[in-house]
Amino acid sequence: DFCLSRGLGDVYKRQVDNNPQLKSKRLAWQGLIHQYKQATSLSDPTLLYSESINPVETRLGPQDRMLALNQKIPFRGKLALKGEVVKKDIEMAKVSFDRASRDLIVDLKKSYYELVYLENAIRLTKQNKQLLEKVTHLATTDYAANTSSLNAVAKAQSQMAQVTYDVQLLQELQSTENTRINTLLSRNPEYVFDVSHYSRIPTMFAHKVTRLYQWAESNEEVTLSDIAIQKSNLQERLATYSSLPDFTVGARYTQIGKRDIDDLDRNGRDGFSVNVGINIPLNRSKNSAIKEQARLKHLQKIEDKKAMQNTLRSSVKTLFFKLNNSQRQITLYQKNLIPQANRAVQIAQLQYRENDGSIGQYLETQSTSLNFQLAYQLSLIHI
Repeated sequence: DFCLSRGLGDVYKRQVDNNPQLKSKRLAWQGLIHQYKQATSLSDPTLLYSESINPVETRLGPQDRMLALNQKIPFRGKLALKGEVVKKDIEMAKVSFDRASRDLIVDLKKSYYELVYLENAIRLTKQNKQLLEKVTHLATTDYAANTSSLNAVAKAQSQMAQVTYDVQLLQELQSTENTRINTLLSRNPEYVFDVSHYSRIPTMFAHKVTRLYQWAESNEEVTLSDIAIQKSNLQERLATYSSLPDFTVGARYTQIGKRDIDDLDRNGRDGFSVNVGINIPLNRSKNSAIKEQARLKHLQKIEDKKAMQNTLRSSVKTLFFKLNNSQRQITLYQKNLIPQANRAVQIAQLQYRENDGSIGQYLETQSTSLNFQLAYQLSLIHI
């Protein structure tokens, strides 16, 4: 298991939350939580104050100023449905955060196992380099003694230069991969992970592809598609409210000035009234378009899930092939190619010592053996 890899597992547990992308997903999720209260609350009431420049005269006196307060009230159930839509957004944000966490773990695993491969590749290539140094020295000595050709010396030196370049290249790749891990964890890019203690015995991959399909159906992508379908269904229901009215209730206070008339009943007495309003959704074509758009969007989300599932199954099948192929390669290299290559190296070395073979033949078999060992190490990290 990845978290058991001491070189990186402890660091992951302590610092994975420092990843900026992961923090962004978490903040987006937390921010949407506060949107629920906004979606389910009434809009702010409207307060209107009017000061008359040319007061309207009434029987009781001029209307000097007016103060009105109005509140819009959506049709029953509309706010609750909006809240359900927001809840789906919150669920999607949470799953997106989980997916980002999963992707971060996957990226760290890939980089860490790549470091393991590079560590082993550097070790094997350095061992080959030491051997080539001895062979080059031996070829040079034999040439000086006139028992070897100049071509053999040049071939040994050329092979030596190539291996020296390979070691440098592998070390630079190791440094680059090391930096990639550090950037994923938002730490010092030059921090060095020690993977020299890492050991891993590959096990047979025994799962059937049908089982992998079942597991794939529970991943975050499928969950997000399910929530998107549920959300679009709620939005389709919410679209039906486009044909239903919203209401407005309010109160109005009017200040009336006094008239110069004696014995006038209620002279200058202020007025107070209550009002109720309603919007009338007369544009049927617009409302029908809103409903149809919501219905089509819901159908789109259903088809999106089907397409995603097809892509997912294809990816699972491809991965299943790669895993099994890596297992076959491990068996092939471990039981056949590497032992045969090692025997070929021993034979070529013995033949050269007995003057029955050439340095070129020995160098070729040694290069083949190294390539097999590197391919074997690469297959190990793909299981």
